Amino acid sequence: MYEILLYYKYTAIANPDEFCAQQKALCERLGLKGRIIIAQEGLNGTVEGSAENTQKYIDEMIKDPRFADMNFKRSGGTGSAFPKLSVKSRSEIVSAHLGNEDVNPAEVTGKYITPEELNKWIHSDKEFYIIDMRNDYEHSVGFFKNSVLPPLKNFRDLPKILPKLEHLKDKTVVTVCTGGVRCEKASGFLLTQGFKDVYQLHNGI
Repeated sequence: MYEILLYYKYTAIANPDEFCAQQKALCERLGLKGRIIIAQEGLNGTVEGSAENTQKYIDEMIKDPRFADMNFKRSGGTGSAFPKLSVKSRSEIVSAHLGNEDVNPAEVTGKYITPEELNKWIHSDKEFYIIDMRNDYEHSVGFFKNSVLPPLKNFRDLPKILPKLEHLKDKTVVTVCTGGVRCEKASGFLLTQGFKDVYQLHNGI
């Protein structure tokens, strides 16, 4: 039985190149394939392997205090989800290219809201606005009713769509994205741009 792991963590990694080599060796030893991006700001990965070996990967990762509380999303695999293993060092774990406006989610990010809490909000009279931070092609797959759908071709467009969200600065907003990793930075970016009450869906859709 095969399993796919989706995971990320914003945490300081002093030497991304060295950590890349360690991750590559670990995944090769366990026969895992997939994509892992490592930067000084953290780690973002999706890997597939046998259920036994994905568990061994988790066990190994949580031994490191930096990743002890990292959330791993599990889903069924086929053994052929990825053609190979790719472990790379980058400047960011998700390409936002915010430059001088970049945010560190370890320091500033939106408040977490659980799926259960968001469901209660949706079925209540509370005024709030869901901002879908996925790319526009992902919006076509489906979205929460009455969501704000900014025209994001890719995550680098985040500063460009800000004018379309200005009217929500004093409102309660909830950012949502696929796995959660984008919203860590997107919600923090909104806070630095003057948004007052920003939440993010914990661990993504």
